[in-house]
Amino acid sequence: MKILRSFSFIELLLIISIISILLASASPFYSRFVNQNNVTNISDQIVSNIHKAQSYAIASKNNSDWGINYSAPSLTLYRTSDNQVFDTFNVDSATTISGLTTLVFSKPTGLPSATPTITISASGNSRVITVNSQGVVDVQ
Repeated sequence: MKILRSFSFIELLLIISIISILLASASPFYSRFVNQNNVTNISDQIVSNIHKAQSYAIASKNNSDWGINYSAPSLTLYRTSDNQVFDTFNVDSATTISGLTTLVFSKPTGLPSATPTITISASGNSRVITVNSQGVVDVQ
């Protein structure tokens, strides 16, 4: 005589309800992780473009000043002599950037045209980037 072992309907419902509860409780944590990751990635991209624009200006690449510009939803790295865009980064619509429109670095000193305080935020997560008069970038 062969005994068949299987799950009862009640056991199956219990397992499905436990899994559903676990998934529902993990959802807010995942959402917060995604928002923190977006803010970090965007701030890293802004800092990278600031450094690149400053380096190009110091090197007098193409005999021009270099700048970055933020006009929602795009962050662009461009050459000021002819406004040619060299790099574009699209910002997620759930993320806001304030304090940055245009920042130009002069050749050959690499000094910035302004000293912005840039705030990146999304769903309660935020980072602040400051650029001082010498072009030094600080991320908080």
